[in-house]
Amino acid sequence: MSVEELKSWIAFHKDELFANDAVGTGCFSYLPGEVIWAVTKRCNLRCKHCSISEEDPEELSTEEGFGLIEDAARLGPVKFGFTGGEPLMRKDIYELIEYAASFEMQIVMATNGTLITEDVANKLKRAGLERAAISIDGIGTAHDEFRGVDGTYTNVLRGIKACEAAGLAVQLFTMVTRDNYEELPKIIKFADDQSLWRIYLIYLIAMGRGREISDACLSIEENKRFFEDLAAKQKDVKVWLKPICNPQYWAYLKYEGLVDHDTRTKFTGCTAGITRFHIFPNGDVTPCAYLPAKAGNIRDSSFLEIVRNAEMFKALRARKVKGQCATCRYKRICGGCRSRAYALSGDYLAEDPVCHLGDGWRNLTV
Repeated sequence: MSVEELKSWIAFHKDELFANDAVGTGCFSYLPGEVIWAVTKRCNLRCKHCSISEEDPEELSTEEGFGLIEDAARLGPVKFGFTGGEPLMRKDIYELIEYAASFEMQIVMATNGTLITEDVANKLKRAGLERAAISIDGIGTAHDEFRGVDGTYTNVLRGIKACEAAGLAVQLFTMVTRDNYEELPKIIKFADDQSLWRIYLIYLIAMGRGREISDACLSIEENKRFFEDLAAKQKDVKVWLKPICNPQYWAYLKYEGLVDHDTRTKFTGCTAGITRFHIFPNGDVTPCAYLPAKAGNIRDSSFLEIVRNAEMFKALRARKVKGQCATCRYKRICGGCRSRAYALSGDYLAEDPVCHLGDGWRNLTV
């Protein structure tokens, strides 16, 4: 397929590409935004890449969770997501989902899928869950090895089937590393064969346990290959391939002329602290699951006060990024991954070090 043919194909499917019926935004956003609550650090697996693996038993109570949900609903019809750890490890998870579903919000969950039986899926559906994002990082034993527990892949398949039988929409989350890169075509084929709607392909951010495998992060050139492979593969499959922690992908599509000019207002790049907010189990409010810089804690201030007044969020909303990101012509539709910048420099406003498009496209200040 030529560049022009691929450009036409993407333009034809742009409404689906920008659909909001997903767990996550894929590093482009919609209003009013997303609120994601990691309800626990507990998990039944031991994944190599886990960003929240440090031991900390402190969790918000059910009542505190209700307060958070009420505050989130005041932002408007946001997407409200439950994650972890493994959210199904929390005994009151159905109660929390049911309460969130009583407001005008999309209710979604990110889960490893291994605890989802037919009974669990039906309970989630009755509680009001709309969509589950289930993690697959390889096919068969490759997934088991990545997730640290034998039999995980078999249980994931059971979870996917149970969700579909219960009427829960399913998408996949897949970590992208050097270690499992060759598994990606197999995962994409699996998703397409299962008629799943989308895969979020998540660049490894070296936080938490992920620091131990930081050498598995893709380099600048490897990330360039990833973009090229992704764009080429998309034309052959129905499942939507959306990179996470890689807002440069949308700048890449523009740079290569693969998206029309009228889509530029859709691209907002990294949404951390702008339309996306993450709450850790102890109540810390941060811009993103992979960016554990604390803007405040809901036990000290209300969630809405933190969102509106935290200096961190003000800086992110103003795109006060530094270095090459500051002078890039695509700052407004990319902005660089703030989590990756923080993981490698300790500064969430620093330039994103994994950008391959070079000085030739960074020559205009927005």
